[in-house]
Amino acid sequence: MKNLFFVVALFIGLNNSAFAEAQQLVQYADAPAHLSTDAKPEAPSLGDVRIRQGAFRTAVDGPVIGEYFAQSTVVSLNAAEKQVIMSEVIESVYLDGSIYKMDVIVLNDGKMLDQGHKHVGAIVGGTGKYAGARGSYEFEILKGGSYKITNTYWLGQ
Repeated sequence: MKNLFFVVALFIGLNNSAFAEAQQLVQYADAPAHLSTDAKPEAPSLGDVRIRQGAFRTAVDGPVIGEYFAQSTVVSLNAAEKQVIMSEVIESVYLDGSIYKMDVIVLNDGKMLDQGHKHVGAIVGGTGKYAGARGSYEFEILKGGSYKITNTYWLGQ
């Protein structure tokens, strides 16, 4: 019986990352005007790039806790469905490290994202305190245009 307890304890100890709890970090981001490069023709076309950067906070009017850098690129157009597909890469920079995110966003009718839009993307890594982060984030555009981002991640997976 002692051996069974020892084996179970050893298994849990060696695999403690499998039992790690999810961590959550909610941030509210400013939504400054984006910078764009239009690959021509006008309107969404392959290769168009949008770049945004801004501060994020603990609450809509809370203190600044970091900044973000985001780049979205048009990677596909589906004329029959009137969809624009964009690839997005984001770095959220905090005092104690960064979280890296990736996503593919489908825009219906070629409309850019506006109030009420929500999507979920992947957390693919990090640095410092967030090294090895894996998980997902939910992005939402709030009334007034600011962003709410809920990061749910695990470390050491």
